[in-house]
Amino acid sequence: MIQYFKKQGPRDLQGSPDIRIIGPRSAGKTTFMAALARWANPKSDSPILSVTPFGDDAVRLIQLAKDILEQGLTLAPTRKDSDANNLPLYSLLIELKAAFPIARDIKFQISCREYAGEIIKDLRSGESTIDLSSYFDDSANSSGLLLLLDGSSREDRNYSQAFARLQTELAERLIARDISLSNYRIAIVFNKAELNQVWIHRHQIEKFVNLKFPETKATLQQWSRIWGCSVNYFFCSAFGMKGNPPQPNFKTISKDGGGTYGVIANPSVWRPFGLVAPIYWLYTGKDDKRLRDLSK
Repeated sequence: MIQYFKKQGPRDLQGSPDIRIIGPRSAGKTTFMAALARWANPKSDSPILSVTPFGDDAVRLIQLAKDILEQGLTLAPTRKDSDANNLPLYSLLIELKAAFPIARDIKFQISCREYAGEIIKDLRSGESTIDLSSYFDDSANSSGLLLLLDGSSREDRNYSQAFARLQTELAERLIARDISLSNYRIAIVFNKAELNQVWIHRHQIEKFVNLKFPETKATLQQWSRIWGCSVNYFFCSAFGMKGNPPQPNFKTISKDGGGTYGVIANPSVWRPFGLVAPIYWLYTGKDDKRLRDLSK
């Protein structure tokens, strides 16, 4: 006698949903979020079943992706507001395929807020046209940080200095609230991994970090030691690859020490990669190798 079993619905993951995205100007923070919300042209063997935005702010990400990115245009920079709470809070529901030995698909909800890139300059210089207190307070409300960097940039020392101050400011607030520093998570994500100078290191992220961002790594190592918290490194691309053999789906507009700036070369084959891996880790504290696979 053959027995038929009804497939159970996806299981809700337990974790911490509030994430803040910090990075220099033109690192691609809004593009990262728009690409994640749009989740264009996924492969059939992708471990990601769906990404569903909800709430007005998140829905606007889809429109940014369709009306700007898919037209081969660049997004406007995130505005620098005097109050971080005035910035959009993007909420997304992410569903993943079951992974052995888990028999059910899983889903989890995240809320992300990203700050203007000028914050990095302000952190490093100690001077700002606005009071950064609301940004530090808002970051202290989150369970983790996604530090997004352009993998082709050459400003390692600047990032190191900015993150050192960020660590101090956040520690003061978390300690004052009697929140355990060891529970905080920090993901350092190198965007634009499709670019050749980053792509060649795609299987050796530790070597890449040691070679290109040693001072930033040293600062984050110290941060981890002081707090007893977890730090992890990731590659991602908001634009992905195109063609066979694969080439960057990236049309360069300009370059400087901050990185490489451009648009999607062929929007019809737009397929980002690596966007969910750091968010899943920030949410659960667990690494899923499937999500790190840059071919999916």
